[in-house]
Amino acid sequence: MNRMTFNEVVHRVPNLAAEGLLVVNESKYTAKRHEFVTNALHLQEAIDASNFLSKIGKSSRFSQWQRNNCSPENLKPLLEWHIGRPLSSGSIIVAALHLGFTMGVTDGTQVYFNFFAPQIETELAQLRTLQQIKRVVGA
Repeated sequence: MNRMTFNEVVHRVPNLAAEGLLVVNESKYTAKRHEFVTNALHLQEAIDASNFLSKIGKSSRFSQWQRNNCSPENLKPLLEWHIGRPLSSGSIIVAALHLGFTMGVTDGTQVYFNFFAPQIETELAQLRTLQQIKRVVGA
């Protein structure tokens, strides 16, 4: 992914910013959108997220599990664990759309994707196990 590709994906989703989908009428929408489009950090985050998400399969349709669990906010800890640094929800959305995942939206701003559920479930279970180990050893 390069800057031009990032911008193309972002411009297909007019209410996308670092926080995810925003309400266009929100008072700080324009500033948040501008910062997301112009800050090179978000491009790098999208590249990093793409590298991880490119290894995830796609489902042909949405399940209730995906609607509940395959949102950028729910998957942020998983991607950050693999990548090793914080990511914005908006960058995860850009990466997923760039890779051809289908985006669903509820309530106008709640996003979810058609990530292959068994694969994501396994990844999340591994993350939970690691987090429990860290709690026990105090890391």
